[in-house]
Amino acid sequence: MSVIDDLTSALGDAVLTGDRIAERHRGDASLTGRALPLAVVRPASVAEIADALRICNAHRQAVVPQGGLTGLAGGANPYPGDVAISLERLSGIEEIDAAAGTMTVLAGTPLEVAQRAAEDAGFLLPIDL
Repeated sequence: MSVIDDLTSALGDAVLTGDRIAERHRGDASLTGRALPLAVVRPASVAEIADALRICNAHRQAVVPQGGLTGLAGGANPYPGDVAISLERLSGIEEIDAAAGTMTVLAGTPLEVAQRAAEDAGFLLPIDL
């Protein structure tokens, strides 16, 4: 079986190929690369990330992680034939601990969402890209 077959078997509709891959998955805001990945995997849990990475490793398949795609260094840009692992479905605020002044967010949470949540809790998240 191919890496795409194995990924689809394990993750179903979370695996996008061909015309189902959105233009944004060609690269980050640096615009230093515009390659179409072989597939985009959109896991909804840490277990699904682990499954995708295990399958890609077994096939010796290159992967590139993609978060908010706002980076300016090209780190989220796939090469032709890479599998992109998008964290967009892993978004949200897990906890705001006011006493400790900490916030736990999922890996795919946009910075603006985290900043709004901090503000709503009476805090400032002063990160400005």
